[in-house]
Amino acid sequence: TMDSFFSGVQLHFTIDQIELNKKKAALTNEKLTIENVIHSKEMKLRLVSMSLEYGLYPTEADMTALQEFFPGVNLRKLYEVERYHQKLAKILDAQFTDEKTAIEGEITGLRQQLDGINAQIKELGFVGNISREFLDRHSALKAEIDALKNQNQAFLTQNELQAAKANADAILKRSIEDILQEIEDTLNAKMKEFNDSLFTTKKKPPHVHFNAYNSYKFETPDNTGTGSNFKGMIVYDLAVLFTTALPALAHDSLLFKNLGKDVEDGIFRIYNSTKKQIFIAYDKQSDCRPETQKILEDNCVLRLSTNNCELYGRSWDTEE
Repeated sequence: TMDSFFSGVQLHFTIDQIELNKKKAALTNEKLTIENVIHSKEMKLRLVSMSLEYGLYPTEADMTALQEFFPGVNLRKLYEVERYHQKLAKILDAQFTDEKTAIEGEITGLRQQLDGINAQIKELGFVGNISREFLDRHSALKAEIDALKNQNQAFLTQNELQAAKANADAILKRSIEDILQEIEDTLNAKMKEFNDSLFTTKKKPPHVHFNAYNSYKFETPDNTGTGSNFKGMIVYDLAVLFTTALPALAHDSLLFKNLGKDVEDGIFRIYNSTKKQIFIAYDKQSDCRPETQKILEDNCVLRLSTNNCELYGRSWDTEE
């Protein structure tokens, strides 16, 4: 900790003094950096200015002196070359002028920054004389303390999130259990109602139990016969149809073969009591009771038989 670091030295610096010293040191470093940049820009500006002021363009006197040293020189050719150089020099002069203007603008901006930093340093005034080593060590310790605080906060946040997740999981589990129980109670009540309507003597109705959202048990207690199993499945389907938004139901003729006449009559009465669509295939209407036979006739949509009255006009399994 900071206390243990300073315990062997009698220093009386407050946190404010330390922070002010840090700020002054940072401003001083920034000042030195800007001054170095300004110095570099000024050097570059002097070179550009010299290029503009002392262009290396040959004069007529230069050409005359050259002819004295080299009597056979082709002055005409030299003048042609120099005219090309002069055109090139004009282009370079324009570029140097633009660069000079840009550098001067950069120097002006840097000097404004420097004035602002000097004003901040002056405003701080005298803030004591704390060594650079002390400030560096203080910064290192402060960074370590901040890092530990962040780690502690991250740990606390993680614990809070884990607790919230566990709580959400528990709430979800209870909600699923409550919903499944509500569905189970609704279906079992409706199956009992339908089952009671099928018998003059009360019989145990089919019963469903949801162990979890993906696991269930369905049975008719104390009765595992084939007819009871088919009846239970039909009653379950009807319970779902009547207690949900399910719009339609379909049952094949196979389901009715093992049902007693009382049970069969009762199921057809339930079919006939709803306005939802129910589709069935039935192939022994001549054996059923008049009431059930009338329900079938009133609701018949398609009648199939042999001798070209098959669904597609002929029997597919007839060998040619």
